[in-house]
Amino acid sequence: MKIVLHEIELNAQDPEDSKRFYHETLGLPLNIDQDGLKCFGSGHPGLDIDMSVHFPGKTSISFLVDDIDAYAEALRAKGIVVDSIDESHLGMRAFALEDPDGYRIEIQSPTEKSPQWLKDMLK
Repeated sequence: MKIVLHEIELNAQDPEDSKRFYHETLGLPLNIDQDGLKCFGSGHPGLDIDMSVHFPGKTSISFLVDDIDAYAEALRAKGIVVDSIDESHLGMRAFALEDPDGYRIEIQSPTEKSPQWLKDMLK
């Protein structure tokens, strides 16, 4: 199984303020500009830095895996509780769990509906 870091998502009090700071002040490219979500290029292809209101008070780290069902089963075999695997953005399937310090970890897997650039990250 292959796993790669995909995104780091930070809770933002005001995503517009984050946009001004990360894009206009620091100069990071703005890849997605939606209400409640701003995604910035990190300088590493396929790795985004996101500022959102999705998970108040949480830092979320997302990983891509090539076979989410097998990955979930491997975690379950280690005694990790993995709830249902749900549909996610960009045509992916995903589940979330927390690390020992309470950080939100999301495991995602592209599907045939996902954009090619996302699938290519796992090559």
